[in-house]
Amino acid sequence: MHKTLASLTAIAVATASLSAQCVAPTGAQNLSTTYFGTTFYAAATPPLYGVSLDPGVAIRCNLAVNANINITAVGSNFLNDGGTYATVPCPNLVGAPNGTCEVWVVPNDTVLNPALFTANAYTHNPSVPPIAPWTHLSTAATHVSNLVFAAPDTPSTATFNPPLALAAGNYAVVFVFVPKGVATLPPGTGIPANAVTDRIHPLFTNLTSQPGPSTYSDGFITISNPGVISPAFANGALSPASTPTPFMPNFNITYTLGAQLAYQTPYGVGCYDRKQSFYESFAATPVVNGGPIDLQNSAISMFNVGNNYIANTGVSTFPFNGTVPGSTLYYSGLGPTTPTQVNTGAPGVALFGDWDDSVSVAYPLPFPFSYAGDGGVPATAIRIGSNGAIWLSGTAPTSLTFNGGYAGWLLGPPSIAGAFMDLWPADLSTFQGGTGNIFADSDGASYVTITWSGVREYPNTANNSANNNFQITLQAGGGVELTYGSVRNGNSSLLVGFTPGNGAADPGTGATPRQAPDLSVAIAGPGYVSGDGAAPSVISLANRPNSGAPLIINTNNIDPTAPINITLISASSLPGIDLAGIGMGGCSAWINLPEIASFLSLVGGGSASWPALASIPPSFAGVDLYAQSAQLATGFPVSYNSANILVSSAVCIHFDLF
Repeated sequence: MHKTLASLTAIAVATASLSAQCVAPTGAQNLSTTYFGTTFYAAATPPLYGVSLDPGVAIRCNLAVNANINITAVGSNFLNDGGTYATVPCPNLVGAPNGTCEVWVVPNDTVLNPALFTANAYTHNPSVPPIAPWTHLSTAATHVSNLVFAAPDTPSTATFNPPLALAAGNYAVVFVFVPKGVATLPPGTGIPANAVTDRIHPLFTNLTSQPGPSTYSDGFITISNPGVISPAFANGALSPASTPTPFMPNFNITYTLGAQLAYQTPYGVGCYDRKQSFYESFAATPVVNGGPIDLQNSAISMFNVGNNYIANTGVSTFPFNGTVPGSTLYYSGLGPTTPTQVNTGAPGVALFGDWDDSVSVAYPLPFPFSYAGDGGVPATAIRIGSNGAIWLSGTAPTSLTFNGGYAGWLLGPPSIAGAFMDLWPADLSTFQGGTGNIFADSDGASYVTITWSGVREYPNTANNSANNNFQITLQAGGGVELTYGSVRNGNSSLLVGFTPGNGAADPGTGATPRQAPDLSVAIAGPGYVSGDGAAPSVISLANRPNSGAPLIINTNNIDPTAPINITLISASSLPGIDLAGIGMGGCSAWINLPEIASFLSLVGGGSASWPALASIPPSFAGVDLYAQSAQLATGFPVSYNSANILVSSAVCIHFDLF
């Protein structure tokens, strides 16, 4: 049954109410092409070594502005700290006289139009503007542009006073970063000083190891076809996204929003959220030898029951099964790349060339190992980390240490963290220091045990001199045993737990330490049942509800067993009414009934889309409406809710002109 929006205008204007659920975006907004961090720099090409040509490195992009905005700042990363990266010497602009950022635009055009970059002799010394139709938004006469150079892993930011106003529309944009004064190179480079006057080393994100899109949007502005080029208005392909070389500029825009703004505000939660990852972290205890964690001298048994784990207090003691670490022959028999004593071989990935912050080569498993969230494809190899974790794939992780980096751990390959911290095992391959050993033991059929034996925290000072002893055992049936002897962390935070990785949802919030759950408590008694990865359905709009745009309401994460989804629009919201009284315990109503419009669709799981309006009329401006979806999940476990009905989150829809 459908209740259409044919007469919604009159109903909405008459009945829509303001609510605390509708929260307009305020303050500074920020859109980045990618996070500032993982980086790659231009290749070494004498005599300029990858530096930009006059008048400074330029970032080109198409900028779609969906609402009136005021740009207050832009930022990017530059390798200008006086250091040498590989063989590339960089000038030192950190702390040097500030620079400027010039902003040039062409309305209703695109940087893919080669005519905008033909016969352009633009320079800044002497000052020669680009050819028409480029317009300079940030002229010195109308705006003060202040570019401050920072270290490479920190954005160098240009601020504008007053902000640069851009009306809603589409623009071709070139941001030109121009330093002041003469940059200095490290001594001994042999490059004339005038060869690096007013030069900048652009710094890119290496998308080979950190994939990212070429279009970024937050609903208010969209950056597309971003890239770096020098000279700023030269014809030719951009160095990043439009060439086979997968470079992307580190770039962000900070802006504020204008008036009469349409927006959507998600609120509430659907049922049920059963994240597969679970962990407990422990903050560093900076006392002599560190502080023991409460799992010391204990064990955790994890039983794989399909798509989740039951974790109980284990009965084993360190070392597991009484096997002396390093005493088996399975891995030694596989050749020099997979020794039983892991730290005698060269690591597969090493940040510092030794076994500090390193990951082993891929160790083949003697049996396929099924884990929660494997999608029916069990692990056939593992990577062993020097810092107390293993990864259930042949792929090495990007984040080799924990140090409070939950996001990096959850983003990487599937992982089991025994005591993931900052350890420094002995390097018995190149003999560069460290303490303690890592062993991989197996009988070749039923188990694999990874042991960290007598390994100290980096940097092995008196405050972190305690030996850490713990193990991760993988069993042929899919079980996991974590066995602990002495475990102390005095220098870095420590993580214990499991994640299916690949961007898995984070079960915890807040700063380190997080207890999601407190493992020593949760595994006692009947034990802890982890989530099976089921996520609640989420409702949202396909785009902002501004005048002239379509109103399309999407519901995602619909349970695979749900054949039916119904989406409801209401004139008022609820604070979340518990639906346990009608057999839907754990689910909440976030909108009020009766609804003023509804749409029923056959889905069979996955997602549902409702094209509610082809074009939002101007008369909707200022109206707030609310939407939520519900699904009949006939095959959903009765233990979740007896009515077999699930609900989504909710969304407030604030209509306006822009």
